[in-house]
Amino acid sequence: MKSDFRHLDSTAGTIRNTKREGHPQIHQAEPAAARSKPQQKPVVYGAARNTRGRAIGFLPRSEILHRIYNASVAGLLLFMVLPLFTLISLALLMTQSRPIFYRGNRVGRNGELFDIYKFRTLDTAKAAQLTKDKVLPAGSGLETPLGGFLRETRLDELPQLVNVLKGDMNICGPRPLRPEIADLLGPGSRGFSARLSVKPGLLGPTQAFMSHGTSKSVRGRLNAAMCIKPVSYRSELEMIVLVGACVMARSVSKLTSRLLRRNADNDTPMRDWAAKSGVMVSYRWADAVASPVRLIDDENLIVSDACPAGKGELVITHPDGTRRVAKVISEKRDTLAPGEVVLRYRPSSDYSHYILERYLMQSVVVPHHSHFLFRHVARAAKGRFHLTKRFADYSDYSEVSTLRFKN
Repeated sequence: MKSDFRHLDSTAGTIRNTKREGHPQIHQAEPAAARSKPQQKPVVYGAARNTRGRAIGFLPRSEILHRIYNASVAGLLLFMVLPLFTLISLALLMTQSRPIFYRGNRVGRNGELFDIYKFRTLDTAKAAQLTKDKVLPAGSGLETPLGGFLRETRLDELPQLVNVLKGDMNICGPRPLRPEIADLLGPGSRGFSARLSVKPGLLGPTQAFMSHGTSKSVRGRLNAAMCIKPVSYRSELEMIVLVGACVMARSVSKLTSRLLRRNADNDTPMRDWAAKSGVMVSYRWADAVASPVRLIDDENLIVSDACPAGKGELVITHPDGTRRVAKVISEKRDTLAPGEVVLRYRPSSDYSHYILERYLMQSVVVPHHSHFLFRHVARAAKGRFHLTKRFADYSDYSEVSTLRFKN
C-alpha cells in the first residue's frame, strides 16, 4: 500500500508550517554539509511535498455526520478485533491479577472529564505517582508481565473503541490528556483551547508517529496544528489501514523475537541501534566535520578519537537517502583501541529526543516509509538489497560488537 502520510513522517515540517497559523515553530536545521555542497542530493523532508490538501485534521464539518461515521467505524473495528480482544483478555487474566482493564479520567471536548478504557499494563498505583506531571520514563519497571509487549505494540489501546462508541472520543483526534497534565498546560498555553474544541482520538499523528516517551510539548504542538484543520475522511481511512497494518506487523515481529530470544545475563553487549534499524549514523560537530558512528546504543556511541566531546549532531540516513538530524551533547567516556573513543551522549532538547526515538530507535507504531516491507521488496527487486560495508576504515567490526559497558 502506498502511504499518503509521508508528509507526516517528519513532523518537523508539519509543525514548521503552523507558524503561518500562529503556532510556535520548531526548526530542524538543514545539515551544513548539504548547504556547502550544492552538488549533493538535497535533504528531502516528507512535509515539504505538496500534500496539504490530504493532511489529516480533527475539525468536523458536520457534527451529526461525524458522529455517525465514528460510531460506524468503531463498531466495525470492534467486531473485527473481537477474537484478538478476547485472547488478550484471557492472557492478562492468566498472567496478572485483576483488574484486566484500566479505567482513568481524561479531559475530553470542552474540558469535560470521561473515563478512558485500556488493557491494564502497569502497576496502577505506582504509575499514578510517577506520572503526575510527566510521561512514564523508560525503564520504569512498572509493566505487568504482558504490559511491555502490549504498550510497545499499542494493543493496550483497543478498549478505547468502546469510548468511541460511547461518544467520548473519535477515531482520529489528539491523544487524550490526564487532568493533571491539562492543569499544568493551562488554558493560557498556545493551542490548548483549539485542542479542547475537538474530541480526543484513538488514532492520530502523535499516536502513530511519536513514542510513549515523546514530551507533551512536542505532541501538543503537532496536535494544535491538526485541531484547526478540517477532517479528511479519506486520510482518516488511510491512516486506519496504515496503523492497523503496522500494529499487526509490529505485534508479530515482537512476539516472534520474544519467543526466539534466549535468556541473557545483565552484562549484555552494547546494542547497535543503527544496525538494528537499518540506518547509517554520522556524528557532526561545530565546524561541520562529520565522522561515521561505528556503534550507537541508548547512551553511548563509538566514533573516531578525532571527534571532540560537547555539542554536536547525529545525522541519521535512511535507505532512501532521507536524513534526519538530532542535536546532542556528549562527553568522553572511554578510549578503546587506538583511534576510537566512546562518547556518552544525550539529546539537547525534547525535539531531538523525539528524532532519536522515531528515526534511530524506531520505537513508534509507524516507521519511516523507507522501512516499509514493500519498499524493502522493491529495493531487492532492483538489486539494491545487498548489504554495503558501512565504514571501510573499520576492519574488525566483530571485536567491537562484543563490547560490554558497565556503569
